[in-house]
Amino acid sequence: MLEQVADSSNLYVKLINDGSSLQNTLKEALSTYESGADVTIDYSTESNYYLDDSKNIFETLHQILEDLKIPAENVTFYTGNLVIYRAYERFKVLFQGIKPFKKVDFKDFWLQHTVAMHTDYSKNYSDKLKPKHFSCLNGAERSHRTMALEHIVKYNLFPNSVCSFVWKGMSIDGHKTVDSINSHTKQPNDFYKVFDDTYYDLITETNTGMDNPHEWFLDVFFTEKIWRSIYYKRPFILIGNYRSLAHLKEMGFKTFDGILFDESYDEESDHETRINKALKENKRVVEEVTLEELHNIMQSQEMADILQHNYKKINNIAEQD
Repeated sequence: MLEQVADSSNLYVKLINDGSSLQNTLKEALSTYESGADVTIDYSTESNYYLDDSKNIFETLHQILEDLKIPAENVTFYTGNLVIYRAYERFKVLFQGIKPFKKVDFKDFWLQHTVAMHTDYSKNYSDKLKPKHFSCLNGAERSHRTMALEHIVKYNLFPNSVCSFVWKGMSIDGHKTVDSINSHTKQPNDFYKVFDDTYYDLITETNTGMDNPHEWFLDVFFTEKIWRSIYYKRPFILIGNYRSLAHLKEMGFKTFDGILFDESYDEESDHETRINKALKENKRVVEEVTLEELHNIMQSQEMADILQHNYKKINNIAEQD
C-alpha cells in the first residue's frame, strides 16, 4: 500500500509492506518527480535490508533514483531501524562513488500504532495466582521462531506457557490465538486471556540479524511485539537484534536484569548464540522460579515501579510523536 502527497516543492511517499510488490510501486510514485523537488521516502513500517526481491535496499533505491534521474542529495529516507544511519555509513564505505542521500534516519511507526490500536490492558490483571509462566505468540515463520518452537518442544515447556505458532496451525490450551494473533488491529476480548494466564512474555521479534546476508547492515527493529508488552505492563525476554535491550534503555525504558532475568544474552553478538542464550534463560526461569515466587516478584514494589515507568514512557513518546 502506498500513500503519496505531492506539490511543487516536495514529494512524499509512504511505503507500507502489506505483502504486495513495492519496488514497481515506488518507481511509479517517484515517476511524478519534478526537477528540484525534495523527496521523502517513508518506509518506517520496516527496517529490512531488502526491498522486494533485492537483498540490498540502499543499492536498489540508488538505482531507482538514477534511472529516474532524481538527485540522491534531494532524498530523505526513513525506516523503522533505530540504527539505519550506521548501516548507511557502512554501506557508503563499501559502495564508494555513490552520491549519498540527503538524510537517512529512524522514524517511529510501531510504537504509535500499538498505543493507538491496542486496548489499554495495563490495569486488568488481578492479584490471583496465574496458572502459567510465560506467553510466546508467533505469527509468520522465521528461523528464530522455529528455534523457539523446537526449544519449547524439547524441554516440554508447553504446560508452563501459552504459545501459538501460526504457520504450524498451533494454538495451546484452547486460546484462540491462531485466528486472532494479528496485533496490527484491535484485539478480540479472548486475546487477553493469554495475558491473564501468564506472567511474562517470551518475545520473538521480527528481526534478529540471523538471516541478514550483509555484514555491513546493522539493525535494531522494534515492532508491536515489544511495545505491546510494555503497554500491557509485562516483563519480557527479548529474542531480537544484538543489543536490543541496550537500545531500549537508551530510549529511556527499563528492563528486568537482576529482578527476574539474566539479560546478559543481549550482549552476545553472534545471533544464533544470543537466541539460544535467551531461550536458555527462559527455561531457567520456568525450572527454578515457582509460580508462587514469580507471583511475589510481580507483586513487588520494585517490579511495579519498572512497569509503571515503562508505561508512562511509552505513552509520553506516543503523545509527543
